[in-house]
Amino acid sequence: MDGRTLCLLLVSTSFTYADSNVPTIANDFVFTFFNAYYYNNQPGVLLLALVSNNNNGAANVVVTSPYPSFTTIRIPITPISIEDQFPGPPNITADGRIFVEDKGIRLQSDLPVAVYAHAEVYNGASADSFLVLPTVHLGTQYVALTSTESGLPNVIAVVAYQDNTQVTIGNQTVTINALQVASIASKNVLSGIFINGNKPFGVVSGCMCGFVFDGACNYEAVMLLPVGGWGTQFVAIPFMYLPKNYYQVVANTNSTVVSAGGTTVATLNAGEYRIIQTGAALITSNYPVQLIQLGEDTGNLDNYMGNAFFLQLPSTDKMSSTNVLFQPTGFFELFGTHFQFFLRIVTNLAGAGRIQLDGTTIDALQFKHVPNSNFYYYESITFNTTHSVKTNNPGTQYSVISYSYGLGNGCGFICAFSLPSRI
Repeated sequence: MDGRTLCLLLVSTSFTYADSNVPTIANDFVFTFFNAYYYNNQPGVLLLALVSNNNNGAANVVVTSPYPSFTTIRIPITPISIEDQFPGPPNITADGRIFVEDKGIRLQSDLPVAVYAHAEVYNGASADSFLVLPTVHLGTQYVALTSTESGLPNVIAVVAYQDNTQVTIGNQTVTINALQVASIASKNVLSGIFINGNKPFGVVSGCMCGFVFDGACNYEAVMLLPVGGWGTQFVAIPFMYLPKNYYQVVANTNSTVVSAGGTTVATLNAGEYRIIQTGAALITSNYPVQLIQLGEDTGNLDNYMGNAFFLQLPSTDKMSSTNVLFQPTGFFELFGTHFQFFLRIVTNLAGAGRIQLDGTTIDALQFKHVPNSNFYYYESITFNTTHSVKTNNPGTQYSVISYSYGLGNGCGFICAFSLPSRI
């Protein structure tokens, strides 16, 4: 991928563990990027790994990849950034066959950190971000989510954590070694495809450039949750300026009934997906599902800012009291139009008035109630600087989302939350 760059953005603070599950803050990560464009005459893509050091001391980080020209990165995490070429030629087969590449990334740290990945075309026309799951949270069963309105191919990219990992994507099986990536690309919808293996592995899926009904196409990427990390209750809040928002939900169990705001919106069998639209509401199901929120063009509500992107939504039982440190993504302005940056905090009743943003407690009156629920949310415009979210109240549970609008562009990611280990 000529012109692609891997950067580490390094920040530090302190953290505490949640009362249940295990936070997505750890010492070991494997992940990959799939292509943000199809043709080689594009302006190139910036690939970022944002590393949040949630400790009082420096974290020593090592980044490795099997790509021949990649040089191992070793650095103590202090407020500094470094650059190196990211490995891997583009997979442009797009015929649905498995393609194996040596382009996985492993990031290890001697202290627990959180990692966020970001890909952005240099001309500012397309971008997205995702939370990188620690290896302790990787699983052996996944179900894909990709664009249902694709301008360029949809992609499923599997990265192995261990040698001799046998992976089945749909009806195709391949054996790959640690940090090898097995991917398929197709202009067909790949949502609902089962991905299984004999050893834990990671999966990043989405679209090189997908639509959400209106607007231009945009890069869409998410690191999938293993089936064991799914849930049955989610807080759905439309992105800023939108009265309603689209979501994609996928099931792993037959006769899964999905409701939004108490109204049934879908009945799904295993491997089936549905696009739903709702305002602020609880989305619930009788069996665990995976849910992503879809970024949209805001139209004349906000001067056509924003565009399609994928945002993983954790279920409410995965919220935690883990301290969160992050920086919004979105860096290249299209036609000189400045990015807009937003923050969302979803919390339980005990959290309203008990959560600190950048050292200042958010007044309880600034939280809005999610209809027919015990949950509240705070949504705010913010700045492209480092932000911290924390609480000193042991009963407070929350999740934090960062997202950005550019002109014809959008991106966002869920910050650290909690998952069962080795799922």
